[in-house]
Amino acid sequence: MFENKNYIQQSEQLAKRYEKDKQHYFELDEFIAISDYYVLNNNYKNALEVNRTAEIFYPSSFEIKAIRADLYIRNNEFEKAEEVIKDIESNSDAIADVHILRGEICIKKNQYKSAEQLFDKAIKVSDDKESTLEIVCDFLMIMHQIRLAKKYLEIAQKTIPDISLNLVYWLAKCYEYDSEYRKAAKIYEKMTEIEPFDENVWDDLGDVYMLLSEYENAIKAFDLRLAASNVNATETLINKAECLSMLKKNNEAIKIYNKILDFEKENPDAMFGIAKCYEREEIYGIAERIYLDIVAQNPHYVDAYYSLATIYSQKNEFKMAEQFMRKTMNETEIVPVFLIQMSKILLQQNKINEARQTMENFIYNDSCKYDYHVWLLYAEIIAVDDIENAIDIIETKYNECFYSVAEVCYHLAYYHFINDDISQCIIYIERGLELNSDMIKSLFDLCPEIMLNEQIMSVYLSFKANK
Repeated sequence: MFENKNYIQQSEQLAKRYEKDKQHYFELDEFIAISDYYVLNNNYKNALEVNRTAEIFYPSSFEIKAIRADLYIRNNEFEKAEEVIKDIESNSDAIADVHILRGEICIKKNQYKSAEQLFDKAIKVSDDKESTLEIVCDFLMIMHQIRLAKKYLEIAQKTIPDISLNLVYWLAKCYEYDSEYRKAAKIYEKMTEIEPFDENVWDDLGDVYMLLSEYENAIKAFDLRLAASNVNATETLINKAECLSMLKKNNEAIKIYNKILDFEKENPDAMFGIAKCYEREEIYGIAERIYLDIVAQNPHYVDAYYSLATIYSQKNEFKMAEQFMRKTMNETEIVPVFLIQMSKILLQQNKINEARQTMENFIYNDSCKYDYHVWLLYAEIIAVDDIENAIDIIETKYNECFYSVAEVCYHLAYYHFINDDISQCIIYIERGLELNSDMIKSLFDLCPEIMLNEQIMSVYLSFKANK
């Protein structure tokens, strides 16, 4: 969170004092801060203990009870949460909190429309709409409900004068998560005007420029971050060097990496950056040797395993690529790009069932279940034997998470087309056109025969004419 650095530090200090002397008297706000500290660290047991202690000192506080219900919800103890909610719902001051808590339960149970209705009610009846929006959006961001969080953050931006930077920052993060990098960049640009000496905002802006492939702008942002503060700047320097490498200025990038190594000998990230420069220059032998040195020194450095797998894939040595990808998969929590690469390597060896099983082992992990690239590849594997199942899988995920992703729309259009359901194909083409009309080229590349269908092409040409 943008403006809560001091709050987090204070919460940690209070938590340490609480752990030393649980008989110490704390103000209500201090008890809440201690509870928040444990929540930030996913320690709901301690947070609940603090909450119960706080109630001894403040037995009439409905805020303490509302927080307890929230803790139960986050810990999936819905019956206990409902008991607390019933206890506080008669309090006229707690109406908004009751709606929020019941909305949280609905989110946890995947009842998104009901949750949205409850959150809308909470905001409508709240006397402090900004605070209510912050509570709602905090929960939604934690639950990765980006679509809904973005809706409320955009409402806040339009309706609340002098909106807190915390909410503005969250909105930028929502745009990042939803791949709306230009919108995120505009917010960060404005934030740098308000907080020109905040190095974190410059880093965020540079990161978004990198995602937009605007590497020169990213370098400027990183340079301004370094001008604001050169403390803890290694990551910034590495990102700057990566931008130089992407601009094919690999010699300049290597100089930065070597400067880092002068101060931090055997820094694996700097070594990795140098290897990546050589890989991009197609000097695979040196790159491979450095990657192997990295994993020899740091056996858990998964990006080096992944890069080795990539090099062997490019050389069509898929058995070796598979070996290194298995090391990658064994060493860390699975991230989408690893799962996709592993599955593609298996598919290159015609190990379709193994690719499917690999997907199914990890696809519901928190890190993968919200990544549409993972689900599109999974559907592609499923579609080999069962195209209707592939459609059901992607449509379900579309409704849950990917409603605003044009690429998902075009893939669904493709599957419906080859399944001879032209009406559904057109529905998804129309949605895709509204989201990103340029991306329809990917559909035509995927399925050139679509361009021979007069009904579909009529929809496309009509859209172009009215654009």
